[in-house]
Amino acid sequence: MGNQRYLQSVYEELHAHPELPLEEVWTAGFVADELRGMGFSVYTQVGGQGVAGLLDFGGGGSTLALRCDMDALPITEETGADFASQNPGVMHACGHDSHMAMVLATCRYAAQNRERLRGKLLAIFQPAEEVGAGAKAMLEAGLFQRLKPDRLVAVHNLPGLPTGTLGLQRGALTAYTDRFKVTFQGMGGHGALPHKTKDPIAMAAAAVQGALALTHRRMDANYPQVLSFGLIQGGTSFNIIPEQVTLEGTVRTIRLEDQELMIRLLNQAFQAAADLHEGSYQLEYTKGVPAVVNDAGVVKELTGFFAARIPEVPVTYEGLASLIGEDVSYFLQEVPGVLLYVGSGQEGAVNELHNPRFLVPPEALATGLKALTSIMEGYLGYA
Repeated sequence: MGNQRYLQSVYEELHAHPELPLEEVWTAGFVADELRGMGFSVYTQVGGQGVAGLLDFGGGGSTLALRCDMDALPITEETGADFASQNPGVMHACGHDSHMAMVLATCRYAAQNRERLRGKLLAIFQPAEEVGAGAKAMLEAGLFQRLKPDRLVAVHNLPGLPTGTLGLQRGALTAYTDRFKVTFQGMGGHGALPHKTKDPIAMAAAAVQGALALTHRRMDANYPQVLSFGLIQGGTSFNIIPEQVTLEGTVRTIRLEDQELMIRLLNQAFQAAADLHEGSYQLEYTKGVPAVVNDAGVVKELTGFFAARIPEVPVTYEGLASLIGEDVSYFLQEVPGVLLYVGSGQEGAVNELHNPRFLVPPEALATGLKALTSIMEGYLGYA
């Protein structure tokens, strides 16, 4: 079977058997079996269901890591594909099946051409990306203690880019993805007698307006950030002022100093709102995954590989940053590397991740394989 046919068949097999975060048992077994069949040394249950495969070509040289994610989403598939999900209510709607297929096909190519390569190839199949837990768990399980790579390249499809293209941008690519919950404590009473209460609804209203206004004026507009409130809970009846109101929301920043400033400003705004109505507040702030920051040196290296080996593939180098979260950032804090985007957008198709009708087209799989093999040969091939 040729590598292109292998690529598509693996993609379809993985697409038909999606598994939720932390439950990737079948997927991990499939990946491990494929790697063993190619001659890789395989390590399983690395930080949960994580799998790592190592192929040593000898001859000295560096170690390149390729990372992909394995988990699917709680979505009922509506694609109508012959290889649609066989697990009701679960679907690979983010394209993680395509990422695994690209990396496995690259591993197969490496095994077939090992006499032309030197150094080591480390293939990382990470669980639980959708819940931001897998990368950190694999690191805590000692993934890089056994072998720390010199470079790491992660891959993700992007329907915002046309199929047949790549996206590679240096610097911050995704955001610190935090969440918070603030509870305003007041004193309840009759809605007709507000002067006898300490109104937590009024506190919450002042808090939302104050926090949005304060962060808008105090945060550096040269660096993207977002503060959004997504939930408000309080009260039981139209004419009763409650004792408590709770707000929950998310904060997205791309710099550590902006994350810390946002926390200070939220406390300032919430304190002012509570004081205004003689109440109190309690803030629970949870820091999420860090921002993905693509190493400028690695971007330059990959740019050279693409120009020399796949000049026919268009590459977008700017306008790719967003305030989503991606836990490959934990790996990139340890090793110089990048998150590489593979265009998966098609005219007339559903071009939205996490959509029940989204599929990665075969042409995107082929482009991803071209990109990853050119990177591997660039780092591990003999000059």
